Amino acid sequence: MPSIAHRGRRSPSGATGFLPVLLANLIPLVGVFRLGWDPATLAAVYAIEVVLSIPMAGATALFAASPPAEDRESGVISVTETPLASKRGAFRPVSWLPPVYPRNLPFAAAVCGATAWIALFVGVTFSQAFDVPALLGRPTVLASALALLAGQAVEAARDYFGRRRYAETSPYAVVETPTRRGVFLLFVLFALPPLHAAGGGVAVLAAFVAAKLVVEWSAFRTAHGDDASGGGRLTDWLSGPTESPEDPEPIAVPDAEPDARIPVHRRTAVATAVLKTLVGVAPVYATGFLVAWIAAFGLFVGGDPSGAVVRWSAVALSALYLGALAASAAGFALAYAPIEYRRYGDRLVAYDAWLDEPQWAASVDRLRGASVVHTRLPDRAFDATTVELTAGVGDDETERVVGPVADGEALASAFDLPVRSTDLPAMDRPIAAVAVAVGLALAAGAVALIAGPWGSSADVVRVFFLLPFAVWSVRWLWRQAYDEPE
Repeated sequence: MPSIAHRGRRSPSGATGFLPVLLANLIPLVGVFRLGWDPATLAAVYAIEVVLSIPMAGATALFAASPPAEDRESGVISVTETPLASKRGAFRPVSWLPPVYPRNLPFAAAVCGATAWIALFVGVTFSQAFDVPALLGRPTVLASALALLAGQAVEAARDYFGRRRYAETSPYAVVETPTRRGVFLLFVLFALPPLHAAGGGVAVLAAFVAAKLVVEWSAFRTAHGDDASGGGRLTDWLSGPTESPEDPEPIAVPDAEPDARIPVHRRTAVATAVLKTLVGVAPVYATGFLVAWIAAFGLFVGGDPSGAVVRWSAVALSALYLGALAASAAGFALAYAPIEYRRYGDRLVAYDAWLDEPQWAASVDRLRGASVVHTRLPDRAFDATTVELTAGVGDDETERVVGPVADGEALASAFDLPVRSTDLPAMDRPIAAVAVAVGLALAAGAVALIAGPWGSSADVVRVFFLLPFAVWSVRWLWRQAYDEPE
C-alpha cells in the first residue's frame, strides 16, 4: 500500500490505469471461493499491512526535504510546536542515502504512538470476530506480514528514493497519509461483529477488500493528479495533505570571522532537556504505556499469562517507554546544544556548529525585552545563563531563547543585550525543601503501595493514573521557590 503522499504527477491512462490494482485486490476473494483460502487469515494480513505502513512512513519521513508547514491542516497526527521542527540543515549518515533532516524527527516520533494505538484498536475490534492470539500464531500470517514489510521497503526504495519523491514532500504529508488510512480501517472494523455474524469470514474479507480498494483509489488519484477524477471527499481526505511548503529564505552569513562567538553550554542544554522530559513527558507517557500494556494483555494474551510472558512484555514495554523518553529529550538537546551565537557587525546569528548551518539571525539594534530565565535548575547547577528576548519588529518579530551559555556577562556584552544583570536570584530554600519533602513522600508512598504486601494490581493502576498529577503538583510547588528577579 503506498504510504508516501505526493501530488502533481500526470498520466494519460486516467481511471483505466487503476484496472490492474482492482484486479489484484480481487484475487483474495477468488482465492477464497475457488481455492479454499482462509478468509480470516487474509483479513488479518490486510490489517497488518495497514498498520505496518505507518512506522514505515515514519522512517521515510526523516528524508523529506520540504519543510513542514507552520499552518498545517488538521489531521490525525499531532506534532506540538517544538524548536527542533524549525531546525535548518541536514546530515548524510551514509553516502547511498539522501540527507536526514533533524527537523523531521518530531514527525517520525509521532507515528510511534499512532501506530501503537491504531494497532491496539484494530486488535480490539478484530477480537470480536476472530481469535486474535490464534491468528497471530499462524506461520502464514507472520510470513505474510514480513513479506508486506519487505514489499513496502522495496516500494519506498523504488519510488520514494529512486524517483526522488522525498525532495518534493514534507514530513507531515508523509506520516499523515498512512495514519488517515489506518483510522479509516478502524471505522470499517466497527462493522466486523454484524458482518461476521451474517456472513462469516467471507463477509469480513469482502469488507476489507472494499475498504482497501477505496484506499488504493485514493493513492492512485494522489499519484495521477486530476486525470483520475471522480474521487469525492473521502478519497481526497485519504489522499493526504495537499500542502507543499517552500524552503525558507536562506540566511546570509558573511564569509569572514565573526566579531564574537558565544557557544551554548552543552552540558547544561542536555541536562535541561533531560529534566524537561522527566517532569513533563515521562509521567504522561507512563500512564499511556500502562494502559496500552493492560489492554494488550487482555487482547493478545488472555487467560492467565505465564511469568515469562509478564516479564518479557514488561521488558519490551520498558524499552519502548525509555526509547520514547530518549527521543523527547534528544529533540530538545539537538535544538539547542549545537548552537553557537555569533556576531557579524550589527547582526546576531545563531549558528548550528554540528550541521554547519545558520538557524536564525537578527539585528542587534532590534533586540529588546531581554530577561534572564531564572526558573531552570540546570542553569543554577552549572552556573549557566539563559536569556529570553524579542528579536525584530513588525512581521519579523519573534520570541527567542538564547542560551544556556557559560558566561552570561560575556553574552550580554557581545550582543549589547539590554539586561540589568545576569545573576540569578536566590531561591526560597524553605519552599524548595517543602517541595522536595512532598516529592519524596509521594514517591515513597507509591513504592510502598506497589511493592508492599498490602498492594494490589488495582493500586498499581491508580498510582500510574495519579502520577502526572502528583508530579505536576510537586513541580508547581518547586517553582514557587524561585524569587522573581528585581
